[in-house]
Amino acid sequence: QEEPALNDTVTRLLAIIHDNTLRLDRMINDVLKLNRGERAHREVFELGAFLRAFVEQFCQIEKLPLPVITLEFAAEPAIAFDQSHLNQIMWNLCRNAARHCRRESGSIRIAVDLIGGGDIVKLDVVDDGPGVPPPVRNQLFEPFFTTVGSGTGLGLYIAREICAANDATLDYVETPVGAQFTLQCRGA
Repeated sequence: QEEPALNDTVTRLLAIIHDNTLRLDRMINDVLKLNRGERAHREVFELGAFLRAFVEQFCQIEKLPLPVITLEFAAEPAIAFDQSHLNQIMWNLCRNAARHCRRESGSIRIAVDLIGGGDIVKLDVVDDGPGVPPPVRNQLFEPFFTTVGSGTGLGLYIAREICAANDATLDYVETPVGAQFTLQCRGA
């Protein structure tokens, strides 16, 4: 970056290196925070409003047309969760879904429902891609396991650990088509 007269290709490559370095730094810091037992800073907020804002921001940054992601609400509960943690979890799940889906209208579906007599909030992220091959399903949440050459293998591992820090669960659900990840937490 300090060299004079950088061409466009070198500038672009330096930006990629810089962005990936920041991404890895964030991941490592998140793992360290979790290992030190830092607590989530839970706050009560409306999940519907959070998800609407998230989808708009995600589509804008990832350059996806808004109709690719559909939101379905059987209920619009409030939850007690660390918002930055939920943002990180959703970012990981939706980025994975965007990588594997058809990128058509409704290719990614985010659904919210209440279960367990209304005490548990169920948040599904579903895509219409090829799904996760059966031989690797048991490894999805293992650290450093990845099916993508450019991946670190920490995304789903960290997402699940962050869920646990917020007294929530994150699981892969087998479906006939595509992939589905389900987050469950207590309503507020």
